[in-house]
Amino acid sequence: MSVYPFRDKIGEYLLTRKGVISDVTWANQDRRLRRMDRELIALKEQGMISTMAPSKMTPEDVKTFILFRKAKKVGASDLSHDITLLEQFLTYSGNYAVQVCLQKNTGLKPKDNSHQRLDPLPMEIYRTILARSKEIDYGDFPTVRAYAMVLLYIGTGARNKEIRFCRRDELNDKSWLIHFTHVKGEDTYGRPRNVPIPEEIRPMMSEYLYHRDVWLAAHNKTSEMLFFQLGGECSTLSSNSIRKIKKKVEDQIGHKFELRDCRRAFGQTYKDRGLEMEKISRLMGHSSTRVTELYYCGVSENDAIDGARKLW
Repeated sequence: MSVYPFRDKIGEYLLTRKGVISDVTWANQDRRLRRMDRELIALKEQGMISTMAPSKMTPEDVKTFILFRKAKKVGASDLSHDITLLEQFLTYSGNYAVQVCLQKNTGLKPKDNSHQRLDPLPMEIYRTILARSKEIDYGDFPTVRAYAMVLLYIGTGARNKEIRFCRRDELNDKSWLIHFTHVKGEDTYGRPRNVPIPEEIRPMMSEYLYHRDVWLAAHNKTSEMLFFQLGGECSTLSSNSIRKIKKKVEDQIGHKFELRDCRRAFGQTYKDRGLEMEKISRLMGHSSTRVTELYYCGVSENDAIDGARKLW
């Protein structure tokens, strides 16, 4: 038996998924499985699991892995994705240890909060970020990039992928429209879309575009990406790089937030200002208003109270 049986099985499993799932999902599963492999190696070396062989892992091994992930305080959604993929991977190997583990430990899997709309980024936090962006040292390009990126997430409601793969020529700083080509479901149901950039964040974006060109010229580099890696070939940012860039803003304002909070703030802000739900849904790239209302924005309590007072 190989020293790394889990790792050896990954390639075989992923080969069966080629063409069945989108390239983006395939790449995400590849990264997730290889990260699991590294974590399982560490657990095996510590004697915490009995084996790493996908066909022989026990329900107790699965439980240990899930508890390990929980101890790292990963989000419920991330943990659910781990469990689902591990179940598919082990089942492919003829092993039903994940199903047995979850049946024996009914509270182990995170509760499904998919139908619970989470809170948007508070408006006061957005205002803090906007105000702080006007006080930063514009000679510090990584900081300029961080604030421009976060404000663009908030002001356009973009998904992670949409910002990561956005090209410089897709942001028109004359009409102040940004075009998202690589949208969710781009291989099937997704449609590219244009989103207006709010006037109050345009000065920060102008600063970023200017200092972007200055940085590239100073380093004798070129990049077609709107936001890019500062090393090597100035290529597309990874999801992990995006999180690190966001953390620079979090550290400076003293508040942590998720990029999804920014997307929810986008939807809720337009709803609070009276934009019709159909138009918000179109700007967010949703196929129906149901998704927009269910997960991103709804009528605020104050609006409901004001409306009710006018009718009673």
